[in-house]
Amino acid sequence: MDRIQKALEKAKQRHAQKPEPIRVEPTKSDDRASQHEDPLAAPIESISYSQTKVVNVPNHQLERKRIIAGFYNNPQSAVFRMLRTQVLKKMRSNRWQTLAVTSPTAGEGKSVVAANLAMAIAMELNQTVLLVDMDLRNPSISNYFGLNAQVGLKDYLSGDLKLSDVLINPGIKRLVILPGVGRAEDSAELLSSPKMASLVADIKSQYDSRVIIFDVPPVLQTDDVSLAASYFDSTLLVLEDGKNTESNITKSLQMLEGSHLLGTVVNKSASPPEHQNY
Repeated sequence: MDRIQKALEKAKQRHAQKPEPIRVEPTKSDDRASQHEDPLAAPIESISYSQTKVVNVPNHQLERKRIIAGFYNNPQSAVFRMLRTQVLKKMRSNRWQTLAVTSPTAGEGKSVVAANLAMAIAMELNQTVLLVDMDLRNPSISNYFGLNAQVGLKDYLSGDLKLSDVLINPGIKRLVILPGVGRAEDSAELLSSPKMASLVADIKSQYDSRVIIFDVPPVLQTDDVSLAASYFDSTLLVLEDGKNTESNITKSLQMLEGSHLLGTVVNKSASPPEHQNY
């Protein structure tokens, strides 16, 4: 833990940048919604999904997969709600809508963090969340939520599917998932395609109250994150406690430089958070 903290402090001193706030100009109301029905859009107070497949995932199945942010009886769930508060405060102050969750290497728990953060944010009554599995080479969000998805982002980008064909609500209000299914060897080409750019523009513009979380590949193992960097307003770096060398952390921070890094999450720590038993 001390090694990670020292590496982060050293890298932060060398590469820290003050985030520039994104200025959003108010748009005039029009009839765009009536022309293009948004399968995600619904009144936050009483959401019902008519254009999105609903799969009611049992709570015990979510807990078995470590998706626990919504369960107050689980003491570890508070960690993700605290993370939610910190992330939303930063994003709202800068009017950011999209967040990429990554890690230096595979197996550090970025997808679990992304899934729990999405669930925690969806618990807010005035907030909707879209969780996108953008790790096209190793998608896992569908498995964590037990969705058994048949089509996903890869199929949407390479085929002729409608967005509503791939979206799934896991039985959690205000949360919709765009899963990944199957490995895409041409992930770089798909992520840099005009169709991907159009998809991101559409899901960002259609619903002002939506936070979009992208579970993206490890930053040191593929160029997918660099290729898709323009889609993200901000990023979150997940580090497994004791796994990374100082050079790995420093290189990851260098590659994420300019991406509005919100901070880091130390995962799989041997020491529980101090507030866990409060």
